[in-house]
Amino acid sequence: MKLKPEWYVIQVISWTEENVKQSLFQRRESFAMEDYILDVFVPTHEVVTVRAWGKEVKKSKNILPGYILVQMVVTNESWYIVRNTPNVTGFLWAWNIPVPVSGEELEKLKWKIAENAVEYSSKFNVWDEAYITGGTFDGNEWVITEINDKKWVVKMTINLLWRDTPVELDFSQVKIKN
Repeated sequence: MKLKPEWYVIQVISWTEENVKQSLFQRRESFAMEDYILDVFVPTHEVVTVRAWGKEVKKSKNILPGYILVQMVVTNESWYIVRNTPNVTGFLWAWNIPVPVSGEELEKLKWKIAENAVEYSSKFNVWDEAYITGGTFDGNEWVITEINDKKWVVKMTINLLWRDTPVELDFSQVKIKN
């Protein structure tokens, strides 16, 4: 009887998920376990941070720090290889038996990853005092009232002709006051 491969959650030391993934693939090949350890999945999504002058910096962010998913057929040998991989602390258990992830839970996770495909992040906070470094209002100091990370725009309220006027500025046109 051939056992069916299932997805299992493996606990690892945080921030070593990619290293564990590579180690599992190397151990799978060196122990000839390609038929038992099929795939390793580290749930991540991309984070885009905007730096000075509008430069985009892309990083991969782990959705579940300290956990990875392994598609495998659990046998004594495959279980031993995964469990004894460096930086692996163990399986998610129930009564000393590794519990597979249901198809529904796996689909929810993949959907969440697809939904958060790209996350934008900035160094600005609402109510920060900031200098305007470009454009018509160059050199003025005002307060940030709204941030739109996806458009890389901040909204500041400036005093124009004795009235508070909202102005949208690009991230590259604003510098936080120290």
